[in-house]
Amino acid sequence: MIKSRWFAAAGASALCFATVWLTNVPAPAQEPTYPLYCRGPLKTSHTDGGKTIKTGFKWAKESALKERPGAGQCAWAESTPPGFESKPDTEATLVGNLGPFDDLPVGTTLKVCVTKASSGPENLVVRQILRHMGHATSPFHIPPYSAEAVEACA
Repeated sequence: MIKSRWFAAAGASALCFATVWLTNVPAPAQEPTYPLYCRGPLKTSHTDGGKTIKTGFKWAKESALKERPGAGQCAWAESTPPGFESKPDTEATLVGNLGPFDDLPVGTTLKVCVTKASSGPENLVVRQILRHMGHATSPFHIPPYSAEAVEACA
């Protein structure tokens, strides 16, 4: 009887230690996210039985704070973040679920947070959809789409 109590106490201590150790393991560092403004029409494709979701677009000539993207284009809020490539009129891809905005209709605008994909410089991983802005017709420097709103992805 005494031996089983000692085993129970030792087992409980080991379980508590393992739980504390696992909860204190640091999470892997995540890449920083950056805001990207996109204007429809954008067409989303599903491959690998729906497991891979990709939305193609072209890079805009200017940042979104200077000039709104053209149809089928995306632009960084201010300037191209370090380590990214975005040459005007070249094609790139958003990889990930855009939620209810799979196919972005003509004139509709979307703000999305992205990180760099490991699959190539032309691919961006969708981390968060911040806001569907509807049919925006003016540049994105009107509130709440200002330089201060850039921090929303951080």
